[in-house]
Amino acid sequence: MRCRSCRCEVRSGLRVCPQCGATLKRRGFLRRQVRCGSCQAPVEFGLAVCPYCGAPLRHSWRRYILLLVTLTLLATVAYMLVNYVPWPKVRTMVSNAKLPSGVFLATPTFTAMPSPTPTATRTRTPSPTPTQHLALRLVAPQDQERFEGLDAQVILSWEPAGTLAEDEWYGVSLRFTADGVVQYGGTWTKDTSWVVVSDFYTKADQAERAFQWDVTVMKQTGSQPDGSREGIALGPASETRTFLWY
Repeated sequence: MRCRSCRCEVRSGLRVCPQCGATLKRRGFLRRQVRCGSCQAPVEFGLAVCPYCGAPLRHSWRRYILLLVTLTLLATVAYMLVNYVPWPKVRTMVSNAKLPSGVFLATPTFTAMPSPTPTATRTRTPSPTPTQHLALRLVAPQDQERFEGLDAQVILSWEPAGTLAEDEWYGVSLRFTADGVVQYGGTWTKDTSWVVVSDFYTKADQAERAFQWDVTVMKQTGSQPDGSREGIALGPASETRTFLWY
């Protein structure tokens, strides 16, 4: 190689130029040289004999050993994944995994029963032009309000829609999730409030404790065999609110 100071040809391996005394520096110097195990002198990588003391140079097998260990570990992991992981069960679990329910993002219409069945019971003849009501305004609880414990008193309230006729009611719709399935509940009442019974607290899933509710003015047109009322809505449903009951 050449000295960068005097441009004199210098024997490879020297650190100081023998002509001008300048320090010889090369990029990657340490990378291209190894140290003799006998005299500790730095020599070029790839030589078989040390040019300073004549001792044979021993090449390190450390890099090859590390490479072999790495390949062995990778092969072991691949073998365990192929032979010990129950892939059919994993695929079954993934296919049966339930996605989060989006029930509380929707606004289903009021339903008096989960699956109402028409009956041949006596019904009242509805008025040809029933009175239409505006959407009711909810009062309490506020949206996303939180209640704690089975003994908490949850009271749903709303503003009145004026004087109700004999066959008109406030229909309260309550939705929650039980066993991963949306359940419906509620009541028909003449009052402008309703106390949510504790049975809904015990039925709801432990992971999803959100209860969605709204109120609609309903006109009774008949009754179910179990005594529950059925009818038609006399106006749009109120806004939908959600309360959390943990």
